[in-house]
Amino acid sequence: MTTTTAVRNETCSEPGCPNKLRARGLCSTHYNRAHQPNRHAAVPTTCTACSTPILRPRKADRRPTCSIACRRIVQFGPAAARTGSYDWSTDAAKRAELAGATVIDRFDRLQVFERDGWTCYRCELPTDPDASPFDVMSPTVDHVVPLSKGGEHALANVRCCCLGCNSAKQDHAA
Repeated sequence: MTTTTAVRNETCSEPGCPNKLRARGLCSTHYNRAHQPNRHAAVPTTCTACSTPILRPRKADRRPTCSIACRRIVQFGPAAARTGSYDWSTDAAKRAELAGATVIDRFDRLQVFERDGWTCYRCELPTDPDASPFDVMSPTVDHVVPLSKGGEHALANVRCCCLGCNSAKQDHAA
């Protein structure tokens, strides 16, 4: 004699949510929203560069900035912001030398993006030239063989890559 048992629906009780049940009939996202609403609440702070009041997550690991211009001041110093003389190709070559890589070519980011048709070589999706530098679909220059793994800073070793894929790749070879 065999017995059959009904299979329980183990999904979140929120309408339209297909996520797995965690506690009190809710998935982890809906549980946290209902029972821990201030868990990741933003706290007031000031911009590191210009002291403008901003809101920011409590455990953020970067120095707070209110804009891309202020982020540039924090990263490259006040001189780069005042003169507007920041040159990506020079900075990239310096960073490559500091990483111990051989610099074969000096090139501009736009040269790489236009050569590759503004398309990510990893996911093959188009990058957004007008996206914020923090957007996952913003274009970045990726060294196919990473500098830390002996790759050269050369036009033949770089490709257009979206920020999401470049971040996921880290320092692994393509």
